[in-house]
Amino acid sequence: MLGFWLIAGGMTAAAVAFVAARLVFPRRARIHAEPREANLAALRASWAELDRDRAAGILAAAEHEAARSELARRAEEELDEAATPIASRPAWPAAVAALLLIPVAAFILYPQVGNPGAIASANAFGRIDGPLTADRLPAFRNQLATHLEGNPGDGRAWALLGRIDLAMERYGEAAVAFERATGASRKVAGDPEVWVDYAEAVGMAGGRTLVGAPERLIAKALSIDPANARALELAGSLATEKGDHAQAASHWKIALDGLAEADPRREDLARAVARAERLASAGGMTPR
Repeated sequence: MLGFWLIAGGMTAAAVAFVAARLVFPRRARIHAEPREANLAALRASWAELDRDRAAGILAAAEHEAARSELARRAEEELDEAATPIASRPAWPAAVAALLLIPVAAFILYPQVGNPGAIASANAFGRIDGPLTADRLPAFRNQLATHLEGNPGDGRAWALLGRIDLAMERYGEAAVAFERATGASRKVAGDPEVWVDYAEAVGMAGGRTLVGAPERLIAKALSIDPANARALELAGSLATEKGDHAQAASHWKIALDGLAEADPRREDLARAVARAERLASAGGMTPR
């Protein structure tokens, strides 16, 4: 983690130096005021207009000659103007602002939108060699728990621990891990799949029911992603548990519509929809 912050600090310093250098030592201006070319074009246009007026008989020969002489005099005066470079001055206030604001913004915003624990997590998970089979879950869980003792703010690791506990049927511990995960990281708390897993863990730990606390967690997952298939499946199961088969069919239909044609869940979900619709047609709400 220290190495990450050192690298991040170095990159931030390089960015600040680049911006400040451009503001304090601007490049020599490439844009110049060029009155000669503009004046020459205007004089040529006036000269051509005089010739057209003379040819059309609008100007007498004497008037035409006098106007040409005046244009020649103007040409001698105006075409002698030299090109003037536009001066560039150091932008000291902007440089000072960049020096102060860029590092502050980087180190305040990154913990909010980034994941400072990702490197530590990657290192912790990277020490597992080979596939993570069921017989290796306990060893990996212990390693993950050790990692979390030193990195309690690693929401991603807490979520993984919760999923391992779910797989090992340690439902109470899984519920605690998901609670820690959603409280430790905004990114993790914004993942509907984590809330679905959290609802399953709480439901299994509470007597295999989705009514009560799991219901609120399912609603949280759907508030983040109303089309999340797993959340809709749980919402349908909750509705069935409450005896509302029409509502269950509605949730499962939405989930089914969102699944790809090749998704293996489609067949079971389609059967569940058909069964819920039959029960809803037969008696609507059934007592729990």
